Amino acid sequence: MLKELREIVQQVTASSDLNDAMNELVRQTRHAMQVDCCSIYLRQQHRQNYLLAATDGLAASAVGRAKIPLGEGIVGLVGDKEELINLADARSHPKFKYIPEAREDAFISFLGAPIIHQRTTLGVLVVQQKQERLFEEGEESFLVTLASQLATVIAHAEAKGNLRSPNWHGALRGLAGSPGVAIGRAWVWRPRVTFDQVKERKSDDAQLQHARLDKVLIQVENELNGMALRFQESQASESMAVFEVYQYILKDPVFINQIRNEINQGWIAGSAVKRVCERQIAQFGVMTDPYLRERAADIRDLGQRLLTRLIHEDEGMLTLALDKPIILVADEISATLIAEIPPSKLKGIVSAKGSINSHAAILARSMGIPAVMGIDHNFELLEDRTLIVDGYNGDLLVEPVPSVLREYRRLIAQEEQMDELFATTRHEKAVTLDGIQVSLLLNAGLSADSDVSSNDTVDGIGLFRTEIPFMMHDRFPSEQEQVISYRRVMASYVGKSVCMRTLDVGGDKQLPYFPIVEENPFLGWRGIRLTLDHPEIFLVQLKAMLRASQGLDNLSIMLPMVTNLDEVRVARRMLDRAWREVSDETAEQKGEIRYPSLGVMIEVPSLLYLLPDLAPLVDFWSVGSNDLTQYLLAVDRNNGRVANIYDAFHPAVLRALQLIFDEAERYGKPVSICGELAGDPIGVLVLLAMGYRRFSMNNSNIMRIKYIVRQSRFDELQKLLQEVLNQQQVGLIKDLFGRYLEERGLGGLLRGPKPLGSSQP
Repeated sequence: MLKELREIVQQVTASSDLNDAMNELVRQTRHAMQVDCCSIYLRQQHRQNYLLAATDGLAASAVGRAKIPLGEGIVGLVGDKEELINLADARSHPKFKYIPEAREDAFISFLGAPIIHQRTTLGVLVVQQKQERLFEEGEESFLVTLASQLATVIAHAEAKGNLRSPNWHGALRGLAGSPGVAIGRAWVWRPRVTFDQVKERKSDDAQLQHARLDKVLIQVENELNGMALRFQESQASESMAVFEVYQYILKDPVFINQIRNEINQGWIAGSAVKRVCERQIAQFGVMTDPYLRERAADIRDLGQRLLTRLIHEDEGMLTLALDKPIILVADEISATLIAEIPPSKLKGIVSAKGSINSHAAILARSMGIPAVMGIDHNFELLEDRTLIVDGYNGDLLVEPVPSVLREYRRLIAQEEQMDELFATTRHEKAVTLDGIQVSLLLNAGLSADSDVSSNDTVDGIGLFRTEIPFMMHDRFPSEQEQVISYRRVMASYVGKSVCMRTLDVGGDKQLPYFPIVEENPFLGWRGIRLTLDHPEIFLVQLKAMLRASQGLDNLSIMLPMVTNLDEVRVARRMLDRAWREVSDETAEQKGEIRYPSLGVMIEVPSLLYLLPDLAPLVDFWSVGSNDLTQYLLAVDRNNGRVANIYDAFHPAVLRALQLIFDEAERYGKPVSICGELAGDPIGVLVLLAMGYRRFSMNNSNIMRIKYIVRQSRFDELQKLLQEVLNQQQVGLIKDLFGRYLEERGLGGLLRGPKPLGSSQP
């Protein structure tokens, strides 16, 4: 039956209409299982019953009419028990319920499987036979498999179908791209020119086509410069790196030469742009690393911008005219699209594509604009409808009822008051009420967090990601190119520590010019494993860091993805070699090069059992709480099916964090934490109670965390932690520390699903 199963699944999942999919499933299932009847009952939450939604065998007139109350009948029993029921004679079962309008008198045997999606019962799939029989084990498996496939189809179709109702109100689930709450009318953006709209054509005049390309390259470059200037003037300077990436692509000789080669082969300029961009989009789009996948969006955006210029060469600057603030909604939102909208008119962002690491999300966070990514629905149906963008939870509420609107408006007012409150401590020290000094550091490298004027509230950089320049080149960057990049960062933080993480690519972060194919990239050839295998790459980077630090003396170096002590020993020897060589080469120059501190990121659980042996080999360590949590719990937090299991407050994670700090104290090693937990209101309180004093986070979290620290007492937090550290209940620690925040008037920082769950019917 495997062939039949595969065919049914393929046809059902490919269907664009839920009713068609269900009708096809019952028809084919009845034939494949050789039964007399197959039916689907869907659960109607608001009416508390199961409705006959499709059948092949029961009365066709009963579809959409026949209902079974929840908890009644064998169908209701399947739903309640959430397990398969196989009966040779259903009529003899005490739960048997006859439905006259369905005309099921002739059916005796019954096999029903629950249709469950993400722990929610959506319905029941049933097959029936006129003869008394007990279905075989293989038939049970067949039906359970179909029910699981149908569950996904129903869940997606319900969400999309709901939007088609003009009076529907409810919530759509996505990814939290940028924190905050926004309320406004949806404005659905459509690309001016897409690749699909361009029909490939050839020309006999290559010189003319090159001239057309040159013209639009200058025009688009001017556009980008203007957008970057706008952000600079609006003090969103950390977003400048997004436009630097666009400028780099636009000036990349490999990219431009590929377009020119297509023109030389006879294609017109627009066709040449399309052909090259589509190839690169395909290349980046299949990569597993989220940072690299986002490069496909950058190429698409620039390509469409070039095409629009080529097709409408006689138009002036292409600007968006908006007469009121909007929630920007689009299939894919680029940084340049955000830049085209006046900041006063942009209240929130909703995107179908893109991750929390996309340029749109990075830019939204830097601008303080709430954003939800990954909403997979027909956006045409959202046009001009009232939306609530909940950037804390990743929820998009459509046409919310008045009670929900009131609650979120209250949250927005509370946020505005809090922002004003946080700003009062901008130039104050991060110190608790009982005198515990805390260092607040910056996670940088994904955006231009190197402007010290916009980051004068931080004590340095706790994590600088060096891999992005490697990803954006068409080759490994030279030593001098790296020196310029690193020097700019370190010079912006004179007198403050800058901790640079060595190249963390490979496996799931492939370079376009150095592809690696692996079955399980998250456990593959990446981080320190790759760079130690390629000393010619590692040594160049170490030398570049050292040269960039000359005269500044604020460099420390951190090794990623360390799993054993030999990796640290070899890395230390290579750093020794790099330092000696650079010192010898610069001996005649003014200023010595200080030997930097060397540390490791603790993100692989194996290091937890090697800390006593690790201590003599390094100068410090830093906890990468995101990866450590994922590896400890075996959960990919970007996988929607298991993301709810990812919990940095899991007892195992908390005990690991406490162990790391205790060992750091025992061996006298400075320890910091650079995962998202450090920027979480409850997370920072828990970490403070454990003893952590160095927290590295995104720029958007600095002010709130500083304020929280200044409103807290270490002795009180310690007592709270002792109450819960040995508890097995996962939610207890959030509740206890959450109440601590509420008692200090900071309950508004806790963004749980309460407004959505309690007010939305």
